Amino acid sequence: MLKIRLFDLLATLPMKVSPHIIAHLPYLAALHETGSFTAAAVQLNITQAAMSYQIKALEEKLGCTLVIRQSGSQLKLTSAGELLVTEYLFCAKRLGMVLEQLNHSEGKGVLKISTPVDFGSLLMPKVMAALKELAPGLHIDLHTSDEMVDLATSKWDMAIRSYINTDQEPIYTSKICLVVSKSYRERCGVPTRIQDINQHTILMRENAYHRTWRTLLAQHELTIDYIQDRMIMGNTIALKEAAKQGLGIALLPEFVVRENIQDKKLEVLLPDSTAPLAVKFFLSKINATQLHSYEQLLRQVFKTL
Repeated sequence: MLKIRLFDLLATLPMKVSPHIIAHLPYLAALHETGSFTAAAVQLNITQAAMSYQIKALEEKLGCTLVIRQSGSQLKLTSAGELLVTEYLFCAKRLGMVLEQLNHSEGKGVLKISTPVDFGSLLMPKVMAALKELAPGLHIDLHTSDEMVDLATSKWDMAIRSYINTDQEPIYTSKICLVVSKSYRERCGVPTRIQDINQHTILMRENAYHRTWRTLLAQHELTIDYIQDRMIMGNTIALKEAAKQGLGIALLPEFVVRENIQDKKLEVLLPDSTAPLAVKFFLSKINATQLHSYEQLLRQVFKTL
């Protein structure tokens, strides 16, 4: 469906865009966020009656219904209401970034970044330390989650995720390693070829497509079903810790296990088989010119890792 911008929508109405209309939008956004007039009023520190007045006034000025009142205190926004909120949040974010940049030179301000849990936990602290040297006036707000984020409506300016993106250069690329602990080797032995992997306990992520495992097995004309003995873990950090405890064999990005390989808590298996494998991380950002200098700083630092 073609996305209509906020001011395109307002332009179709029999009026000019008025500050009196825009002034009501924060109230609609609070209603969308909280899901009730009472909670929205508390958030904005106004009475519920004042909250109701703001929404009613906006509906009257626009000539359309924005909120559907349901039984009890439940409500939902109409498609017009959802569109207004989405566009308001997008515009508010861009305005906030502009205000932060006023009287600031490059390398100053606040940058809000969302990354995967493993990436944010193991790499971003090193990146943030390096940025402190390069840009002491730059403050990083870091969010870690393996879920996708909608940059247009969230508070985050940038997101780093490992997904296929052929339109840009990855910000970071990591080799993939098949790793095992000394205790597992002594207890169970290790495979000498990928075809022997079905004789071992394999550590895998919960609710994952196992793309890397599928790629590795496909190189040997095997499928994911070839692995019978699986131990499921919730995230990459848990997989690493399980491997260190000798619970099984794990296939992990090199940056996750680098220090454990160096201190010999984990050892690499079948490096020739995993050599073609890599995970690429890409950076996406909202469309704001202020973010260009931040992206260049980040790329500069990641090249040193």
